[in-house]
Amino acid sequence: MLHQNDISVKPYELAAGHFTTGRFHLMDIIFRRWTTLLQETLFAKMGLMFEVSTESVEQLRFGDLLSSVSKQPIYIFETFNQSRGLFLIDNSFFKLVLSSRVEPADELFTLAQLMKENQHSLLKLVRLLIDDFEKSWLNIAELELKLQRVTIFPQRAKVMLPYEYCFVGSVQLRLKNFQADLKLCLPYATLASLLSPFENKKIIEPESMEYYFPHVKQHFMDLLEKTEYTVVAELGKADLRETKGKLAKGQILPLLNKDGLTTIRINGTPALQGAVGESSGHYSIQVIRGTADKKPSAIQQEREFKQASWPNQ
Repeated sequence: MLHQNDISVKPYELAAGHFTTGRFHLMDIIFRRWTTLLQETLFAKMGLMFEVSTESVEQLRFGDLLSSVSKQPIYIFETFNQSRGLFLIDNSFFKLVLSSRVEPADELFTLAQLMKENQHSLLKLVRLLIDDFEKSWLNIAELELKLQRVTIFPQRAKVMLPYEYCFVGSVQLRLKNFQADLKLCLPYATLASLLSPFENKKIIEPESMEYYFPHVKQHFMDLLEKTEYTVVAELGKADLRETKGKLAKGQILPLLNKDGLTTIRINGTPALQGAVGESSGHYSIQVIRGTADKKPSAIQQEREFKQASWPNQ
């Protein structure tokens, strides 16, 4: 009999993936990539691990965006075709960055005075954040944003006509009771030419930047270079049935080889096939093809090679 008892079982899913996107799915992916890079950069520069999230990118008329902007740091940049965009920083984030530098007596200073006193350090941090956004386009398109100036007056940030469309994406930073928004405004006309080739694309690009960082490829190249390999040339196979298990010194064992090609095993795995011969006074093997290939290799070797002839079998 089977022993019966009441055992509560709680199911667990090993993995789950959810992807929510708006009308501009590629821009959403780019901003999601940006959040990952922002989190790493802010931790490296400020020592704080923010909870970072973003919403779907919107298409707005520039006049509607500018009317909602308050008195806050507005960084103006130029794109590759001399169009301009805005990077808007929440005042709460601005104060958090300066909290370690500002003395209690300086709290009465105006926003303009604080920006003027800390312009160099703030500009250095903003450039890193914009660099992260440029990296988010890796393997999609090349986008370069050149910082031009900064202002806290929305009227001085009229870089587009009010009726022009722009892409607007915002990133939310949270840390305990702290919350701030970073908003990026990009000219729609500039990005339309970059995004049009991807409009009918069926495959969505991975969000993780780990697939694209150049150092990842170099890491595996270094790993391969430092790994030791055993390379064995297998000339053929010997049939030992006629010896009846008795081998003696000086005995000749004929090798069976149907096509006359040598099999090269790398770490015990058959990888290549080639011909045995001599080159520069050394026994050599000229690689002809891979073990799974039907056609010969197209590589032309400049070194002289003299192929050995197999006896008739």
